[in-house]
Amino acid sequence: MKSSWQVVGAEVLGTSHQKMGLPCQDAQATRLLANGMALVALADGAGTAERSQEGARQAVDRALLCLDATLARDAPQDEVGWEALIHEAFQQARQGVLQIAEENGSPLKAFASTLICAIVADCWLAVGQIGDGAVVAMDMQAEYFTLLEPQHGEYANETNFLTMENASDLLAVRVVAQPMQALSVMSDGLTRLALKIPNYEPHIPFFKPLFEFAAGIEDQDQAVRQLEAFLNSERLNARTDDDKSLVLVARASGPDSIP
Repeated sequence: MKSSWQVVGAEVLGTSHQKMGLPCQDAQATRLLANGMALVALADGAGTAERSQEGARQAVDRALLCLDATLARDAPQDEVGWEALIHEAFQQARQGVLQIAEENGSPLKAFASTLICAIVADCWLAVGQIGDGAVVAMDMQAEYFTLLEPQHGEYANETNFLTMENASDLLAVRVVAQPMQALSVMSDGLTRLALKIPNYEPHIPFFKPLFEFAAGIEDQDQAVRQLEAFLNSERLNARTDDDKSLVLVARASGPDSIP
């Protein structure tokens, strides 16, 4: 079955990390399944955790592996089933991070990261989130909405991480039983530019050209390079020095270009 979705993702090193000689601690990955669904996983490693980039990558890879394996067999038929699948993906992701911590003889908190997962089907959208970052969707009536708000910890500048003991209680899940036109998953490095505080409403001038760009992709490699250039542009770096990662999913249309 040919997918009706166009998908592109990228992560770039923040200017503050570049100055300090730190690696990019964000990770993202996507998959287009044979049944037409699109999968997205994105993680943002904790800035204070010395191996968080490894934790973020492991979390993303294990979550997608779980979702891919399950959906290759069968897809849920109701909201409860989609919620259970998201919970399983996060459980498997945390188990993967636990495994690499044990193998390396390091404390689990050294691999701390957030995690966002999204499953985009023709008439279903299921997302789960632990930590900051955001998921914004546009429905078939071109209405924009934020699915889950960025999470904050005990203090304003803190967030939740997949490695926390109560991670399963921190997981926020939302399932929408209607078709979508486009979806954006982003790390915390972009939320202050893309969302209107304090209600986390989507800033439409940010998302509209990006969704048009994703819908018109003709060359995947070129699209990735364009998205990386956008994320690393002077305009964005002037407003945020954090690592930035972004995944776009859109129903295919004619060619368009990124602004």
